[in-house]
Amino acid sequence: MIAFAQLSVQGKNENGQSYQYFYWNYPSYSIIDSVQLCVDYISDFAVDTTEGIRVRETSLLEIGKSTSKFLHRQKFIADSLHRIGYGLARQTDHLFEDVAYPRTFFEAVFQNYPEGRLTCAGKIITQDLIYEEDMPTFDWSISDSTRTILGLTCFKATCRFRGRDWTVWFAPDIPAMTGPWKFSGLPGLILDAYDSRREYTFTAERMYRTKEPIILPTLEYLKTTRDKYYQAQKLMLTNYRQAASIYMANTRWQLVDDGKPSPTTAMKYDFIEKE
Repeated sequence: MIAFAQLSVQGKNENGQSYQYFYWNYPSYSIIDSVQLCVDYISDFAVDTTEGIRVRETSLLEIGKSTSKFLHRQKFIADSLHRIGYGLARQTDHLFEDVAYPRTFFEAVFQNYPEGRLTCAGKIITQDLIYEEDMPTFDWSISDSTRTILGLTCFKATCRFRGRDWTVWFAPDIPAMTGPWKFSGLPGLILDAYDSRREYTFTAERMYRTKEPIILPTLEYLKTTRDKYYQAQKLMLTNYRQAASIYMANTRWQLVDDGKPSPTTAMKYDFIEKE
């Protein structure tokens, strides 16, 4: 008998537009570390700068002994299904309605995995992609400015990273040199981060302890580079049909050619990494 574990997640963004996801479980996963501390962040992104449309979601930072994993809540739910449904048949589909979410909502970023490297796992259409890069170097400038976040005294730091000017607030009392997304390299946990245009913001909402493992689902990844990964993202956002002809894989769905020209649309937001 073939069994499937399925999850349907529905919701609305702050502009009232709806979205829906369908997840099917995957057969296996690798445990790469154990969680020492979890931090929930509110991620607020501008997904259409022309219309002023933003989305807000809860994100999760899992901090382990040597590795951290950052992902958005919907991706966390899917990864949890992978672990719970270990050994079941593999099938996955993502259906989206109304609003186009930034692809970072469907990524998982692993800092210091493998050692000294950063791994990013994401999806283009139905194809799972993965790339590695050296742990990014942030040229932080630390100031004397302070503010309190979650009861902790935080210090301000700024830097320019891949085309954006970032401001972050970090807590030296939490000696984890990590933070949301790819941020790292400060003498304390980053609890708030935003770029100068406020197109991408990450704000810590709560911290808590757990004994869960940090996992990497075992998928049929297409290994790529960061540059090629962003090229694939741009193609998907500007010419979905052409992207689907390349990246529709491991699914029961098939692309139907209606003989019409492949429509091209304009990009409505800037990637978090502009360079």
